[in-house]
Amino acid sequence: MCAFSDASGPNDDSVVYQDEHWLVRSISAAPAIAGWLILQARRHVAEPADWNDAEAATFGPTLRQIEKTVRQVTGAVRVYTASLNEGTPHFHSHILPRLPQMPNNATGFQAFGLSELARQGEVRADPTEVERVLSAIRERARKPQTV
Repeated sequence: MCAFSDASGPNDDSVVYQDEHWLVRSISAAPAIAGWLILQARRHVAEPADWNDAEAATFGPTLRQIEKTVRQVTGAVRVYTASLNEGTPHFHSHILPRLPQMPNNATGFQAFGLSELARQGEVRADPTEVERVLSAIRERARKPQTV
């Protein structure tokens, strides 16, 4: 395991779910959209082609559980999922709730550009809503899910 996937550092509050293979955390302390998460491998691995059998077997169920929870908690119309892995050689996938009202009316691929606008301080989800959503996801993600 590397520092990127270690949940014992100062960003612990951002973590909403973790198990032996996966860690799910908020994309940032000040995201553009409440509930924008990163699902990342705990092991230092660059892409799905390099996953071991356990990672391959648990990714889909973990993604499904988290996306269902995000949709329920945020009221998202749908949940976007994307993974390019250009920023770090550590596998991670964005989980981005597509809300009925999006900042700058950004939908589809444009929604992912909101991350840069958030870094620049041009777009920001309400901090109270961010905390509410993260707390609700954290609470629901711990409960066993039915198929």
